Amino acid sequence: MFEQLLPTTIASHIYEQLRRGIIEGEYRPGQPLREEELHELHGSSRGPIRESLRMLLQTGLVEHRPRRGFRVRAYTARDIRQIYRLRATLESQLVAALHGRDLAPLIAPLEAGCAAMDAHYARSDLVSYFSENREFHQSIIDFADDRILREVLEYVNEVSLPVRYRLLGDALPSRRSLTYHERIVAHIKAGDIDAAQRLTEAHILENLEHAVAAFDRDTEESATLT
Repeated sequence: MFEQLLPTTIASHIYEQLRRGIIEGEYRPGQPLREEELHELHGSSRGPIRESLRMLLQTGLVEHRPRRGFRVRAYTARDIRQIYRLRATLESQLVAALHGRDLAPLIAPLEAGCAAMDAHYARSDLVSYFSENREFHQSIIDFADDRILREVLEYVNEVSLPVRYRLLGDALPSRRSLTYHERIVAHIKAGDIDAAQRLTEAHILENLEHAVAAFDRDTEESATLT
């Protein structure tokens, strides 16, 4: 499941439910998020619903249009390419920052994450596989300890989640992402940070056109919701 802190308010609870639904495709790109429907679904007053939608707006997962209200963020091919290229550039910079560090505290969680992904892959558990995939990248981001890059990546990664989940749903019969992770860990263990940096960038960019194609297939269906 997607890791989150326990909700402390009704609004945060609704936010978590909507966020998960957007990422996992229950709510499609471009789909309106109407307060009346959310009120009936969650049994909450309008205040917490509006607050949860504003929280999603801040993360970039929803958009707001005057007089048309909130909608799930829609993606163009250009959007997806920009997201993936930016992720590739920023994450490769973070890997480069591992030069000269004691990497033992990083290697252990990365290896554990690969083992967990392998177990989820064997069970075809898409949600858990995806969550562990995210944790692998997040472990490197956190270990690099670059606050500015981490804050920028936090937004970029959040916006990318529905795209990445949609792509992984197509790719799960293959263990391509896990194989990349295992190779990245091997380079880090060997102290070859330059190779790990290059492979990280290649890993992200290799999925770019696959992601564009996956969302292109959904364009006609999503357009009926706008």
